[in-house]
Amino acid sequence: MSEPINIKNNQQANSEPLVTVGLPTFNRPVELRKCLETIVHQTYNNLQIIISDNCSTDEQVQQVILEFAAKDSRIRHFRQIENIGLEENFNFVYAQATAEYFMWVSDDDYYDSNYVASCIDFLQQHPDHVLCSGVAKYYSGGKFLFDEKMFRVDKPKPFGRILKYFTNAGKNGNFYGVFRNHLLQAKPIGPHPGCDWSFMAKLGLLGKLSFVSTTSYHRSADGNSGTKQKMIKKFGLNKMQSLFFETYSAYQIASNIFNDSAIKKQYGFLSSSWLKACTFVLINYRLFTNFIRRKAGFK
Repeated sequence: MSEPINIKNNQQANSEPLVTVGLPTFNRPVELRKCLETIVHQTYNNLQIIISDNCSTDEQVQQVILEFAAKDSRIRHFRQIENIGLEENFNFVYAQATAEYFMWVSDDDYYDSNYVASCIDFLQQHPDHVLCSGVAKYYSGGKFLFDEKMFRVDKPKPFGRILKYFTNAGKNGNFYGVFRNHLLQAKPIGPHPGCDWSFMAKLGLLGKLSFVSTTSYHRSADGNSGTKQKMIKKFGLNKMQSLFFETYSAYQIASNIFNDSAIKKQYGFLSSSWLKACTFVLINYRLFTNFIRRKAGFK
C-alpha cells in the first residue's frame, strides 16, 4: 500500500489556479491505480480530482478509489447506479468541475509528474490559447510503440484553426490536455462517432490549441475507440448509416461542433452554416480517403 499523500497547503500552492482532473473509470482497477498514482503525485498541487465509477462490476475498482480518497482530501468520488455510457461519464465529471482549468484523464493512461504544471505554465503565458497538452506516447501490453506526431492549432483566424485541426487530427492525443474551463456547455461530449474531434474543434473555434514537448502522458493503444465495426455496434447505426459510415461520421462531427451555446453566441447562422459545410466536406474527404487507402493495403 502506498504512503499517505503529502499535500502542500502552503501559500504558493494556494495561489496557484485550481485545476479539476476528471477521471471517468470502468472495470480497470489495476490501470486505475497506476493512473491515480501519477495524478496525486503531480508537482502541481492545487488539484480537484473527480472520479466517476461507471457502475463497475469489478469491486476492486471501488476498493482502489476508497483507498486513495482516504489518503487524499482533493478527491471527490461518485459511483453511478447504472452504466450511463462512456460519453455521459465523461460529461458527468466535467459537470462537477468548479476550477478555472480542467482536464480529462483516461483510467488506463498515466502521466509524467510535471504534466499539469507544464500545461498550466504554458496557458498562463499564452492567454490566446485555450488548451495545452504534452506529448502522447503509446503502448501495447506495456511495450512502447511510438510518440504521436503532435501539432499546434495556432492560426489567427477560426477557420484557419479548423482547417489545420481536421487536416492533421489522428489519434487526437491532445484531447487529454489542460483547457480553460467554463467555455462550453455542461455536456460537451456527444454520443456520436468522432465526438472527441467535435470537442477539439469547438475549442479551436474559441482559441488556439498547442502542446509542450517537456512533458508526456502515456496512452494504452489497446483501449482506444476500436474498429469501425465496434463503433457501428456501439452507436447502434442502421444499415444505411453503416454503409456510409465515413460520410455519416463526418456529418455528425461537423454538426455537433455548432450545437454549443457558446459557439452559437459567437457565430451567427450564416457563419456557422458555412463553417459546418466546409468542415463536413473536409472531414468526409479525409475519412473516405483513409478508408480507400486501408482497402488498398496502405497504412
